[in-house]
Amino acid sequence: FNMVEGPGATRNGRKVQVVVGKTMVATPRVPDAESSPFRETLAPPAFPRHLAGELAGHTLEEAFTVGKELFLIFTASADMPPDSNEATETAVRLHFGMSGSLIARKVKSNDVQKKPSGVAPWKQKIDPSLRLYFVDENQSRFGGASNYVILEAWETTVTYPTSAINARNKLMDLCSRDACSILFNAQDVFTSIRQSGTNLIISDALLNQDIFPGVGNIIKIESLHNSKIDPRRIVSSLTDAELRRLVRHTRKFSMDWLKSGRAGSKLVYNQTTCGTCRGMTVKMQKIGGSSNNSDGSNNGTGKGHAFMSRVTFWCTVCQPLNVTGGDAGSLKASSNSATNLGNAIGNGNNSNNATVTANRPQAQCPQHGLKSIKLCRARKGNQNNVLRIFYTCKIRGCQFFNWADASFSNCRCGKKTILRVSKTERSGGRWFLCCASGDSSTKGNGSNGCGHFEWAKDDHLEPIRSRLTPLL
Repeated sequence: FNMVEGPGATRNGRKVQVVVGKTMVATPRVPDAESSPFRETLAPPAFPRHLAGELAGHTLEEAFTVGKELFLIFTASADMPPDSNEATETAVRLHFGMSGSLIARKVKSNDVQKKPSGVAPWKQKIDPSLRLYFVDENQSRFGGASNYVILEAWETTVTYPTSAINARNKLMDLCSRDACSILFNAQDVFTSIRQSGTNLIISDALLNQDIFPGVGNIIKIESLHNSKIDPRRIVSSLTDAELRRLVRHTRKFSMDWLKSGRAGSKLVYNQTTCGTCRGMTVKMQKIGGSSNNSDGSNNGTGKGHAFMSRVTFWCTVCQPLNVTGGDAGSLKASSNSATNLGNAIGNGNNSNNATVTANRPQAQCPQHGLKSIKLCRARKGNQNNVLRIFYTCKIRGCQFFNWADASFSNCRCGKKTILRVSKTERSGGRWFLCCASGDSSTKGNGSNGCGHFEWAKDDHLEPIRSRLTPLL
C-alpha cells in the first residue's frame, strides 16, 4: 500500500462539503408503522461512540484539508443550553494513513440500515473508523421523517478533541504551500525549502508537511524524476533554477492527480526500467530521515526524522548525483554502491541456468492466455503460504491460480523460501530468498526463523522476471 497523499485527502475533503451546515445526531430515527411518534432504527450506531455522543446536536460549521489532514469544525447549535465550561467550537482531525477512505452518502430515513455501495467488500465487513449521521438543522428532530447524510471513513486515524483554533491557524499558515490548495504560491514553497537548512536532503524537504504539505512518496519520487534531481542531494546544492523546476513539477503532478483521481504515469516508482531513457538504470533504496539540527549542523548519523524514511526510486542516468567536494561526502553515496535495480534483479552468474530457465514455458491462464497473467503475493490464508508469490488472472471472475515459486528452495523450516528485495544503500534493489518465519511482516515470533538467506540467481528470477516489480 501507499500512503494517501494530498490529492486523496483533498478529494475526501470535497466529499465532506455535503454535510457542512448540517446537524449531527447520535442515532437516526425513522417512522414506526405500528406506533408513534418515532422509534430508533436497527442501523449501525454512530462511531466512535464517545465522539458521536458528545457532538450530537452540534452543527458541522466547516471542513477543510491541510496537506494530508482533514479537519471537521463543529459548533454547538443555537438551541442547545450554553455550557461555560466547554468551548463553543471543537474539531475532529482525520488522517487517512496507508489506505484510508471516506464516503458521504445521502439516504432516506428507511434506508439507513443498508450497506454503502462503492466500498470494497472487505471494508464492509469491518467497523469503520468513523460513522456520523447528519440531518438538516432546520428539520424538526422529532416532528417528521428526515433524510440523512452518513459520513463514513475506514482505516483512518481519528483524533478528537482537537483545537478548532489550532486547526484554523494551521490552515492559514500552510495553505499557500499546500500542493493541492487553490491558494498555492510557488514562491512561498521555494522560500520555505531554501530556509529548511543547509544539511537537509531534498527528499526529506519534500516530505516535510510543514514545508510542502500534501506531498507523499509517489509525488516526491516522480517530481524529482521529472525535474532530473537525485533524491539524495542536499538542498543547498540545488540551483535556484533546479529548485523552481522541482516546485513546478511537484505542483503539476499533484494537481493532475487531484483532477483525475488517479496518480499520473509512474516513470520510476516501482519500476525496473526507466520510463524516460528506457534503460535498466532505476535504483531503489530506503532513504530519508536526515538530521537537521536547529543550528543547521548535521550530526552525521543519517537519522533524525525517521518517519520520513521511505523506499525511493530514481534513475541513475536521468537523475545524476552531480555534486562535488564536501557535498559528495555528506551524501554518503559512491559509484560503487549505486548498483541499479535493473542489473541487480538478474544478478545470477550461471549462464547455463539462465539458458535453461529462458526456455521454460511461461505460466498462462488456460482460458484467457498469457497476456492476462499477473504476479501477486499471498497476504492471508494458511500461515505456511503467507508471502509466497503466485500467478493469477487479471480477468474478473477467473479462478486461475498457480504458485510461481517452483524454482525456489526450501528453508530448514521445511517451507518455501520467500522472495524479497534489498532496500539498503549497498545492495538496494537486489533480490534475495529468506525464511518466511523470520520476515517482519508475518505473524511469527519476530526472530530470524531458521536464518536462511541466499541471493536470488537467474534460475530463480528468469521465469518471473517480466512480471516482477520491486514493491510486489
